[in-house]
Amino acid sequence: MRSEDWRVEGYRGMDAYVLVTSHHDASAGAVGDTQTWGYEVRVAQEGADPSDAGDTEVLSSGAHVFASRHAAEVAAFGAAYALIDRLLGPAR
Repeated sequence: MRSEDWRVEGYRGMDAYVLVTSHHDASAGAVGDTQTWGYEVRVAQEGADPSDAGDTEVLSSGAHVFASRHAAEVAAFGAAYALIDRLLGPAR
């Protein structure tokens, strides 16, 4: 995992790692390629190695794509925070 490609934010004592990637869709019906964006999220205990699959929760945008890099990143961090909330339960 190359650290310069990932963004990380701390949330409730855990680290949320987000990687946003572009995709080119030639079947979008427009002239030329259309660029869309997706994401991968990894959630780990604060300071843990996010490439260690045993201590990391992973999810991705899957087939859902976004029109801009910013939209994908916002959605990715939202998904990461929701995953952390599910793992840790309600905040006290």
